Amino acid sequence: MAPCRPRPSARPSRSSGRPEPMSGSVHPDRVRAALDPRLSDAVVARLLACGRLRERLDARLGRDGAAGDAGHAWLVADPDAAARRAGAVLHGRALRAVLSGPAATALIAAIGREAHALGLRHGARMDLRDDGGDLAGAILHDGHACLGAWLDGQPESLRRAVLLALPPGTPAERRPIDPTLAGVAADILALVERDMRESTDEGSTDD
Repeated sequence: MAPCRPRPSARPSRSSGRPEPMSGSVHPDRVRAALDPRLSDAVVARLLACGRLRERLDARLGRDGAAGDAGHAWLVADPDAAARRAGAVLHGRALRAVLSGPAATALIAAIGREAHALGLRHGARMDLRDDGGDLAGAILHDGHACLGAWLDGQPESLRRAVLLALPPGTPAERRPIDPTLAGVAADILALVERDMRESTDEGSTDD
């Protein structure tokens, strides 16, 4: 088999003007589900980088027409981080009750320091939500569901691109949408976008 050449980065199609799917925006489990569950991460990475296989792989993944525009690159690049931040804001009131000790350490390890900080800053504006006794699990579940509620009002091409970057079966792709999340999703994702963009800018400055 001839070696694959890494495919070029995404750019607008000259024929249609529509952006191509962003390189690296497919979760490995999506590829495994479409091809073979035994594939390693290294093999999946080589397949995604192989320009010669791109068209066939896109068809198997249902990636045709799934594209994120430049304005949503922050989301397509890491939707899981966005979902964790959204969940932390949703459960921000509960976060304020876990500020120190082993419980706080475990919570930060589960959701990430950035999500934890964002939830503490903005959670006071949210109503207290039932976490079922598992705050970290509720943050992850409800954050993905909130992302899904926001995506439900976006172009289908963006929704598909974001879902492909997540593993199969997350609450982000479930329908019907929770109406309580639909009412707050836009405001929460606006906070998440600003936080993720600021984090990216700070990282660029540090370099």
